[in-house]
Amino acid sequence: MSKVRVAVVGCGNVATCYIPNMKKNNQYAEVVAVCDSRIERAKELAATYEIERYYGDFEQMLREEAFDLLVNLTSMPFHEPYSRLALEAGKHVWVEKPISTELKSAHELVAYAKQQGLGLWSAPNTPASPAFRYMSEMIESGAIGKPFTAQGIYGTGGPSWGQWFYKKGGGSLFDLGVYNITTLTGLLGPAKSVVAMSGIAIPERVVEGEAITVEADDNTALILDHGNAVFSVVQTGFVYGNQMEDWSVQIIGTKGALALEGFDWEPRGVRVMGGAPGQWERQCQDQGSYAWDGGGSYIAECLATGKKPLMSGEHAVHVLEIMEATHRSALTGRKVGVESVFPKPLDL
Repeated sequence: MSKVRVAVVGCGNVATCYIPNMKKNNQYAEVVAVCDSRIERAKELAATYEIERYYGDFEQMLREEAFDLLVNLTSMPFHEPYSRLALEAGKHVWVEKPISTELKSAHELVAYAKQQGLGLWSAPNTPASPAFRYMSEMIESGAIGKPFTAQGIYGTGGPSWGQWFYKKGGGSLFDLGVYNITTLTGLLGPAKSVVAMSGIAIPERVVEGEAITVEADDNTALILDHGNAVFSVVQTGFVYGNQMEDWSVQIIGTKGALALEGFDWEPRGVRVMGGAPGQWERQCQDQGSYAWDGGGSYIAECLATGKKPLMSGEHAVHVLEIMEATHRSALTGRKVGVESVFPKPLDL
């Protein structure tokens, strides 16, 4: 496959980031069509980025358009149904996070894709960043000793658009916590259980000029047990404002430590402590062409060249199971087991 034909569904804010990335990195990806239930948005996006065809009906696009890869950028509740329809039509799928809002349907999607010989991958694409690879290689080489503890933190003040972020099936864990959970499980391996606290800190928000009642978590903290006394802690929420540290992920080993500069979805480098305490060295500052909105471009390159993607549907399902377990643990006050596993990204 010399160039992968891409169709995009969902023409909101995220599409205005993904499409320019694919147009810029057009050696492997050709965006042939866009679709949105509000057809005027699809028409405007097509005109802006010189895309020949646009649709207001997704099933019509599946029937009429010849393409290889669907990039699913719809809101969270529509990730699963649109991905399912595309797989049933014989298309590969890259879907924004989370892979689904329900674990059962996520398992079904991954199993169906595998059965049909199709690819199904989900954001975030953090394992494809040079910073992730560097941290993974440092851990595997033993450069920081045995990592027994890690932290991840990422929060914002909450979106001012998209009321669904605050409704059931949304929430800060699905929107933001998914990044650190993906990164930490990718670096330390699958989680075996979760203990968590989660709640609604700000019960009413103003979104798109309308006051709404918040139904989904906006402040969450969880502890992951990766086995063999290896633990990681993740904090996330829509209550952070701009008060964030300069690191978002830290891995502490018996002989040293790693601290990611910037966020794992937008890394600026890795600080390494391997000698005297408090003495950090900056490494891996060049992130190459990596970008958080480059998942479609990256998967198109993999399909065109035969390279194995560093993301997998199994990893996305594991992350979703952790997030579902987080909600159950917060409700019951109990530790909740996690059953799914996945191949570590650099082992794929």
